[in-house]
Amino acid sequence: MLIPKLLRHIRNDSHLKGIAPVCRMVPSVILQNTYKDCDVAVKTLPIIASDEAKADFMEEINFMKHLAYHPHLVCMLGIATATCGQPCLVVEYCCNGDLLHYVRNNKQTFTEGTNAEFQIKNLVSLAWQISDGLYYLNSKDIVHRDIAARNILLDDSFVAKIGDFGLCRYADHTIYHTRGGRLPLKWMAIETLKTYEYSSKSDVWSFGVLLYEMFSLGDVPFPDVQPAELIDHLDAGHRLIPPSLCPEAMAILMQKCWISDPEDRISIKSIRDELSKMLETSTEEYGYFKLKDDYYYKWQ
Repeated sequence: MLIPKLLRHIRNDSHLKGIAPVCRMVPSVILQNTYKDCDVAVKTLPIIASDEAKADFMEEINFMKHLAYHPHLVCMLGIATATCGQPCLVVEYCCNGDLLHYVRNNKQTFTEGTNAEFQIKNLVSLAWQISDGLYYLNSKDIVHRDIAARNILLDDSFVAKIGDFGLCRYADHTIYHTRGGRLPLKWMAIETLKTYEYSSKSDVWSFGVLLYEMFSLGDVPFPDVQPAELIDHLDAGHRLIPPSLCPEAMAILMQKCWISDPEDRISIKSIRDELSKMLETSTEEYGYFKLKDDYYYKWQ
């Protein structure tokens, strides 16, 4: 299926040429294409998409078109219309895929050999980049609602960018409520699980789970806890255990993200500041960073 045949307009069809499928996602299809001499991804919905999927997709387009360029957000380049009338979202193409698959596919690189120490520092750097993108969304009163490694994309320079804005909502300095739907339960804050309340602090909780995914190199959170048991599990004080690969300061930061009371939970600004300090400290100490299990990695 070629984009020139698929699209009725996208500013100018001459900007589009030679596309190939990159991956298939439900409920959307992602295609790669050359747009003004750069690779782009085109996201569209199948004709059989549900009304809920269509509504989420239009919300995603609406949010992205109001966002300014930010180096740690997937950038929207344009909107197109397919010949069938379906809208298409054109965004920058991140050729290195999502962060979840990246850490899972490179476990050996992170844990073995002389380059492993350097890779741990890269994870801390990626965490800072994601926090920077999330801080920008927070400054615009936007709650992402789906912060997870699967929704972080890596470009050709391995810069981290937050993507998938389909669940985003404006907070407007208040708490946003939802009644359910397509929700990532094991990434959700305890107050969200109980009352469907979303705020910038619920994104902070999810960011802590994202850190767990990164430093466990792709482990699934709470694999032995059934969704119906999750609230009781968290109410009992149980939290994810920071992985052994995790720097000590990062393990402490994770715990700050999972404080039960949202008012006492760390802010995204403070998260960004703490991650920045971690990177600065490692430089001052010639690349050494104390890990959770009391041994040292030396960053090259």
